[in-house]
Amino acid sequence: MVFFRCLLATAISVAAPVFSFAAEGGLPLPAPGTYTLNRIQRAPFAIVREGTDAPRPLADYTTGAVTLMTFFYGHCANPRGCPLAWRVFESVRVQIRNDASLQRRVRLVFFSFDPAHDTPNILSEFARSYQSDNAIAPWRFITAWPEFTLAPILRSFGQDIAVEPNSATEEPTVINHLLKVFLIDRDGWIREIYTFAYLDPPVLLNDIRTLLEETNAGE
Repeated sequence: MVFFRCLLATAISVAAPVFSFAAEGGLPLPAPGTYTLNRIQRAPFAIVREGTDAPRPLADYTTGAVTLMTFFYGHCANPRGCPLAWRVFESVRVQIRNDASLQRRVRLVFFSFDPAHDTPNILSEFARSYQSDNAIAPWRFITAWPEFTLAPILRSFGQDIAVEPNSATEEPTVINHLLKVFLIDRDGWIREIYTFAYLDPPVLLNDIRTLLEETNAGE
């Protein structure tokens, strides 16, 4: 399992620095709850697997809490891809852990589109790094089950990938993809989609708080 811990550490360390675009541009963020995020589409129905656990509906990971989800694969080394998402999610998770108003109300989800390499044991190893405070700031690692259902799931989310097998069989497969992060409300509606150019933790947290303000107003 040492290999997988090294892979996790590498994914985080090679990420490009995360900047606050709003702060650099001198544009203050609007107060949470003072703007509306439109309903783009519902997260689709699918069956997924988390580590070695029994298969479950994707809705278990996209409803009941505000969800920040992205597609990834464990061997990704593109600094504008999965490592960047990992770094941003780490930053958002720190804020969740430190803010009682966010704890237990927000989940993070990494959805692997490389189930051939991101096996249940590997996904479990990724998740193990965040178990200590998983109750207040959960980070789930899932993939499609069975494997052939992955393609329609990706189409439903508008997530394109292009697989480039390496000639050297000992090297991991390269999967080219445009990084997308989906903000999903408690009812399973996708409310925002971020690409690497707009993946700014303060903006994500502001939008998360805006969705939570909706929840507070409806209670």
